[in-house]
Amino acid sequence: MNLKQLSAAFLLSLFSLTAAHAAGQPVHEDLALLYELSLDMIALSKEKDVEGFMKIVNPALRLTAENRNNSMALPRVSAKLRAAKHAVKAGRFTEALEALEQAQDVMQKKRVLAWDGGAE
Repeated sequence: MNLKQLSAAFLLSLFSLTAAHAAGQPVHEDLALLYELSLDMIALSKEKDVEGFMKIVNPALRLTAENRNNSMALPRVSAKLRAAKHAVKAGRFTEALEALEQAQDVMQKKRVLAWDGGAE
């Protein structure tokens, strides 16, 4: 085996080790901005401010849509935010508050993948 083949084999083995290491890392999602927006939406729901609520919920839904494919929680949070939006449009503010609280519960829940040896 010449030096060129040996170095190629060494580099390929290093690449596979780094890929395996990256695949085993825990999942950490930063949902702080979305959580802060949900707090604002809860305050506006309690005040029954439909216009202010709509100004905040639309950017929050866009934020969830941008990262949906890379997240385990965002599809569930997005569904709760859409339910809250429809409830506010219909004037059902208690339903909106319940949906927003459920969305916050999903955002605060510690997410551990089943294959990494953790338990929920």
